Amino acid sequence: MSAPALPTQQKKTGWALLWSNLLSEPLFTLYTFLVFVMYKDLGASTFQVALLASLKPIITILSFYWSAGLKGRARKLKSNVLWAGFLMRAPFLLCFWIDSVWFLIFAAVNYMFFYRAGLPAWLEILKRNMGESARNHTFSISSALGYAEGIVIALACGAMLDRNPGCWQALFCTAAAIGLVTLFVQSRIVVIEQDEIEKTPTTMKELLIRPWRDSFRLMKERLDFSRFQWGFMVSGFGLMLIQPAIPIFAVDVLGVSHLEMLTAVSIAKGLGFSLSSPIWAKWMGRLHLFKLASLVFVTIGLMPVLLSFSVWSAAWLYIAYFCYGIGQGGSHLVWNMSGPIFAGKEDSARYTGVNVAMAGVRGAVAPPLGGFLAVAIGPIQVLFIGGALCFYSGIRMLQSKFVKDPLTIKR
Repeated sequence: MSAPALPTQQKKTGWALLWSNLLSEPLFTLYTFLVFVMYKDLGASTFQVALLASLKPIITILSFYWSAGLKGRARKLKSNVLWAGFLMRAPFLLCFWIDSVWFLIFAAVNYMFFYRAGLPAWLEILKRNMGESARNHTFSISSALGYAEGIVIALACGAMLDRNPGCWQALFCTAAAIGLVTLFVQSRIVVIEQDEIEKTPTTMKELLIRPWRDSFRLMKERLDFSRFQWGFMVSGFGLMLIQPAIPIFAVDVLGVSHLEMLTAVSIAKGLGFSLSSPIWAKWMGRLHLFKLASLVFVTIGLMPVLLSFSVWSAAWLYIAYFCYGIGQGGSHLVWNMSGPIFAGKEDSARYTGVNVAMAGVRGAVAPPLGGFLAVAIGPIQVLFIGGALCFYSGIRMLQSKFVKDPLTIKR
């Protein structure tokens, strides 16, 4: 059976990408605020906050196996995405009846597991059905619109939570139900098939070892991809380091309300993300990927430094998250599109799989260390350490020898 025409599938896939982002945004917006709800309303301990911050990236290591068998199995791409989409939202449907910090930790970790697990298959579908220019443009625009939607949701939900803190249960349940509509949209995509040979592990040992062996081989063979990964490793470590310190700093030092925190996290950050995403997309077609990544790391590094200034004025809280949104607009595009870019004509799932696995590896150390340091030396000091790591990574990425040769990255 011949593959559908690329222009037709490109248009259909583009619309599916747009609606997927819009329908997923309500739960995504609330999810980013989950730690604050746990700490402020349910009395979660510092240990529980640090545990959640640690488990979310660690669990992505296991999610690596969910997509490890995709190579040579085009027919599995869509089912992989659909099942991951259902399972990541299902626990939040029970929030209306369950009021427990530990259940929320489970739901949050489960969400991150399946969000990361379905990502390689989803990005491979976008790569097969869309050209690079259209893919980058549509991805950035749909993400920007999603964040703009998140601003409205954050305003409404922040006001509701300040009036009635207990309404978080109904909000999460409703947002999860809306997100499930995404499955219907994605199920209508027809994935363009390619000539490929299916490779299935024959033993449990092979099943467990092969994904890591293939990833190490890929990093060894593609030194440019390896350098890119290590750049994200250092910057990502700094960003994860400050995550446990942020709610402690916001509640214990600043004493912010639900609405103030949601305004900063979703509105200020969302505006920065939405306004900058189209610009990052244009730069992606003009700048070397390493130069773009360097700008991303430096921009994100400004966030914790600016956030620390909010002890003198609340305005710095919003400025910091606006800057963070700008950096995340570039990071979201660069991180997600790097797999298809480095893959060229190869299967991008294994490149994205390495992205996911490396995020999990750095998450095994940074969040618990950040939680410990926040208690031992103070949250402000942790913010400065995280920012310094991002700055260092940005400078080192710009100095990379691969920046001088744009042909080192496949197109």
